[in-house]
Amino acid sequence: MKKLLFIMATLVVVMLFTSASNNGKGGIVGTSAGDFTISNASGVVSLSQFRGKYVLLTLWSSTDVVSRLDNIKNDRNASMRADVVPLSVNFDRSRALFDELVAADSLDTSAQYYCERQDRSIFEKKWGLGQQFNSYLISPSGTVVAVNPTDQEINRLVK
Repeated sequence: MKKLLFIMATLVVVMLFTSASNNGKGGIVGTSAGDFTISNASGVVSLSQFRGKYVLLTLWSSTDVVSRLDNIKNDRNASMRADVVPLSVNFDRSRALFDELVAADSLDTSAQYYCERQDRSIFEKKWGLGQQFNSYLISPSGTVVAVNPTDQEINRLVK
């Protein structure tokens, strides 16, 4: 029981410090989100095809517990919001691991994408991957309006 409490307390502290950080290179509030194209079993998607809508872009990996938990939360919340398009991109070491995680976490497969190794440089340059993974709320005009937004921030920003 003590171990469980310690683990839970540690996760809370990590989440608090991580969510307070806004250090994604290209994901700085007020900058253009740019564009990228990625595919999954449902088809090919480009960020630009969602112009005119809010997009919650979640970049995640199983090696970053906070980003994985954010992805699960964002996936669950997406089913309750028609005004924000969920788009999640995974950076794990293999597609097989990604597929296992999507199934284990009961995620909506239509919003989950795996980034192949050869495509990662696009995300590394624009979104500053390496230090940590983040979620970005992107406005209908393609501008990043929040990094790691809380549900309250999304409610306030999406009108």
